[in-house]
Amino acid sequence: MKSDKRCGIKILYIKYAYFGGNMPIFNEFGYITIDDARIDETCNAYFKWKDLNTYISNNSHRGINMPDAISEPMGCYCLGLLWNRGSEVGDATNPETGKKIEFKATSRFEGDLSSFGPKCVFDDLVFLRFKLDDNLLYIYDLDVNSDEFGEYPANSSQTIQEQKDQGRRPHVSLQKLFVEAKKLTPDVIFDIRRCKVYKKYSEQYNKLLNS
Repeated sequence: MKSDKRCGIKILYIKYAYFGGNMPIFNEFGYITIDDARIDETCNAYFKWKDLNTYISNNSHRGINMPDAISEPMGCYCLGLLWNRGSEVGDATNPETGKKIEFKATSRFEGDLSSFGPKCVFDDLVFLRFKLDDNLLYIYDLDVNSDEFGEYPANSSQTIQEQKDQGRRPHVSLQKLFVEAKKLTPDVIFDIRRCKVYKKYSEQYNKLLNS
């Protein structure tokens, strides 16, 4: 086995007797820029996931969680972040500040439940709230790091950090803790069907928010 590195992608070459040569396996990525071509593919994948989720939801007790491979590229594209696909901390990186970003997504617009691992650390937390009926994504920059977030309640008797210190995965509603409690409006609305990003206070943003 030997390795090579090209364009930030580590390639492992494994000899297979059947093929009589080297077969490249892309197993480790670094930072990925979400350009127009990649976001177009991501939006197409979203509609395929939505069709499958609808079918399963109609024939089962629960649907399919929103895949990270769909939600995270959308978040990166809308906020100008680099998608972390290597060993870096966080789901994304701000290329200007180097801050590590944690994404939490929900496909339930009127209710979410996000979990956080005991070792989850980040410089900023971003909430991705999908409105499936209208094919919109509401993006909230919660402007909180993991230390500050740990002070929020996980339940009536423990903070998030106290549960993490016990090796547990606290489950909390970001919609209740932040959006409703602080009366937040999204920083960005992403129109998935049109692959268009609308920033706060723009004319189309206001139309979508009030529709």
